[in-house]
Amino acid sequence: MKRLLLLLTICSLVSCKRDFSKGPQLSWLQGKWQRVDDRAGRITFENWRMQIDGSFLGHGFTLEEKDTVFEEKLAIKPLNILVKNDNRWVLQVTGVNESPTIFEFKKFTNNSFTAVNLENEFPTHIRYCLINDSLKAQVYNDQMSIDYTFKKL
Repeated sequence: MKRLLLLLTICSLVSCKRDFSKGPQLSWLQGKWQRVDDRAGRITFENWRMQIDGSFLGHGFTLEEKDTVFEEKLAIKPLNILVKNDNRWVLQVTGVNESPTIFEFKKFTNNSFTAVNLENEFPTHIRYCLINDSLKAQVYNDQMSIDYTFKKL
């Protein structure tokens, strides 16, 4: 009976498998990036890696001398992995606020994406794009914007 239950569980999970090819194609984001427009005395990095399921994990951090003065964990993944026809994707940011902040993908192309959370005070929008060999990131709301430029290591 336990084997039958295990087999049924596995079959149901396999039948719910998502088609990740309908999501954003972000291979351009993968790799280790260093910010080139940091203020003096600081070095900022972002590392992105694609997972086997097509999602991405990122790690951003800033060093001042040898101390980490800022750190965040990032994840790009389907909003609802268990719903087969739900093709919404999110950028989840952890480590900045007490609980993870979710930004829903509103726009993506072959070399950019914009994720939005209008309930978040700042930023409400996060945009990444690849221009030539530079990764450009922008966090903004209606009142202000912060731009970042990264080069691949």
